[in-house]
Amino acid sequence: MVTTSAFRFAVLAVAGLSLVSGSTSGRRLLSDGDASGLLVTYWGQNSAAPTYQEPELDQVCAQYNITAIAFLAKFGNGTTLVPTVANHNISMVGAAITACQSFGAKILLSLGGHGGDTCEYGFTSAEDASQTASEIWQLFLGGYPSKKSTGPRPFGNAVLDGIDLDIECAAQGTNPAYYTAFVQHLRALMSNSSSPNAATASLKTASYLITAAPQCIFPDAYLGPDTEGLVLTESAMQIDYLWPQFYNNPSCQFNSTDAGAGFQQSFQNWSSWAASAAPAMEVLVGLPASTSAAGMGYMPPDDEGKQIKLIRKGNATNFDGVMLWSAAWESANAQTKQPYLPTVLASLTDPLHSSAAAQHILKSAALFFMALMLLVCLL
Repeated sequence: MVTTSAFRFAVLAVAGLSLVSGSTSGRRLLSDGDASGLLVTYWGQNSAAPTYQEPELDQVCAQYNITAIAFLAKFGNGTTLVPTVANHNISMVGAAITACQSFGAKILLSLGGHGGDTCEYGFTSAEDASQTASEIWQLFLGGYPSKKSTGPRPFGNAVLDGIDLDIECAAQGTNPAYYTAFVQHLRALMSNSSSPNAATASLKTASYLITAAPQCIFPDAYLGPDTEGLVLTESAMQIDYLWPQFYNNPSCQFNSTDAGAGFQQSFQNWSSWAASAAPAMEVLVGLPASTSAAGMGYMPPDDEGKQIKLIRKGNATNFDGVMLWSAAWESANAQTKQPYLPTVLASLTDPLHSSAAAQHILKSAALFFMALMLLVCLL
């Protein structure tokens, strides 16, 4: 008869087999520090409706390390701060944020967005930027509404993990240089408080995050770098992650292969600059999750996987994963039986070299037969 300890070992061996063999069943988050990187998405615009309804936030965040709520599309110059969450019950979002954070997912508020025909965000002065940073801190992050606040917290008692800058336009009379004052003031408020996710944080920091989503053209017109006064020029050290949008720009989008230019050159520009920042910044690749998610730049899942693996094989040590626009479009693709997320996950986790793959298979086989022999002895 086999001892209890032997039985436990056999069970652990069988359980371990699924991990070694690379099964992603039930897998939720990629580990921080893993060479494969992170998964990021945007939620809240319900862009595929009414044909396909966007899943609720607590369903989406279970598949990503970071989910950005899109968008706070009106801010600055005394504007009341209310997120635009399309066809979702905003009163339910707070509970979903807390649920996501309970298992280590980070939830951000994304500022900006495309802007449409009339841009409604930006700052008219450094004072305006600092005041808006204080209000965002009070209404969405670790502060509390003051007497000067524009209203109650939109997500109730839920405390977000940070903010994302998706700045694509500037309202009349505003100056993008004032985002520097905004970020500096917000980071000063953040530095005196811990993120609500600190106890379960799987990312590189337990503090609040500030991220940026520039256009792939380097440098970005509103964020920089290399333009005096802009936030990536003056305050790069305040930004945790950078995920350029490699779509809707023919010269640098993901499916552009122009010799000496195209995606590869653009990614290299962003990666090299981010690596030279102090401290060095990590860069993710921003992609559209379906043909309808962007006007141009989409690549079929298999081609996307090959391109991501080329990046992993390169010398960009600060490559840290993929951002998908958006949760709504990825879900729509999945419902039409063309899921994008599984291919992205595979492109970030599959072994890059045949030798590594062979060792992977041998380990799996050895563990399987060990478990089988021990279980047979129990019969």
